[in-house]
Amino acid sequence: MIWFRKKDKSKENEIQEQSTGCNDSNGEDRSAERCFWPFFGCPRPCPPHPCPPRPCPTGITGATGPTGPTGPTGPTGPTGPSGATGPTGPTGPSGATGPSGATGPSGVTGPTGPTGPSGATGPSGATGPTGPTGPSGATGPSGATGPSGATGPTGPTGPSGATGPSGATGPTGPTGPSGATGPSGATGPSGVTGPTGPTGPSGATGPSGATGPTGPTGPSGATGPSGATGPTGPTGPSGATGPSGATGPTGPTGPAGEDEEVSFLSAYSTPSQTGTTGTLLIFDRNASSNGTDVTHTVNTPQVVINRTGIYEISFHGTVGPTGSSKLPVTIILSLQQQGTTVPGATVQHTFHTSSDSGSLAFSQIIQVTTVPSTLQVTSLGGNFFYGGITMTVQRLGDISADSV
Repeated sequence: MIWFRKKDKSKENEIQEQSTGCNDSNGEDRSAERCFWPFFGCPRPCPPHPCPPRPCPTGITGATGPTGPTGPTGPTGPTGPSGATGPTGPTGPSGATGPSGATGPSGVTGPTGPTGPSGATGPSGATGPTGPTGPSGATGPSGATGPSGATGPTGPTGPSGATGPSGATGPTGPTGPSGATGPSGATGPSGVTGPTGPTGPSGATGPSGATGPTGPTGPSGATGPSGATGPTGPTGPSGATGPSGATGPTGPTGPAGEDEEVSFLSAYSTPSQTGTTGTLLIFDRNASSNGTDVTHTVNTPQVVINRTGIYEISFHGTVGPTGSSKLPVTIILSLQQQGTTVPGATVQHTFHTSSDSGSLAFSQIIQVTTVPSTLQVTSLGGNFFYGGITMTVQRLGDISADSV
């Protein structure tokens, strides 16, 4: 059983005074010397001698009182300095892979080196377990494809050997560049709002912003109807003619015109042929030609002109009487255009003996105003032979307006 002594009232007053003294102006020094009453959990008065400092045990925290109504928000104070950057959040999930870029041009293919002789194939070992596949390294540019050699004959297929063990897996290639950072994850819920701090002083009013650009001009109104045209005033008298200005420098000479392509055709006949009055001389060959302005079908008498213009016609050949001719006989050869004899393109020769022969030739320039236009050489006078004949037709140019 514990006995309690009756309290001494005077002693209690002394303790109270000493406790009050611990909180005076020197309380900062003396409070460090307070001794604690272990039986009651509260500090007792300071003794004459200091005790080792001991914290007072904390009591149970009381319930938080209700939050008072929020006061009106004061004006925004000046912006404080930026806080330190927080730690980087976890990387969000990778975004979808974007479309592949356009394939770059293939590099020049390098020449293929010579193929060495193939060694003898050893027997294949048993198949070992497949190791994990390492990431593929970047593909190097393709070399230029060398010329393919001739394919040799395929040899007979030998028997397949047993499968050999798989080789050791090669070292993993370097890690490729990291993909693009995926979108940020969803923002977590906001924390509890702390108490509102004291309102800072209002900041100075900032300068006025620059005036924005002028808006676009509105559409123009509809144009009103035009007024009636007034009467024309009388023409004033002509002023005196001013002096002629100085002659300007001569301009550069223009480029020379293109030379017109020369068009011509030459037809001939080598073997001797016979004829009589009204015979059209036949040209059985074409010697040379250029362009399509003049054409001739072999073994025919007609030469056809297919383009209007000025043309030069030249003819020469050998003629003579036949044994049936009544001597003397005169043979006449004439050029015809569209069936009409061309003036100045007629030649003749009189033969007195059956062994006579003569060379006949003419040359003339004609105008061709309509196409196609047919040229031919016709005969008159009696029976005759002809051979070694040639006719050349050459275009000289266009018909000038003055000559039409």
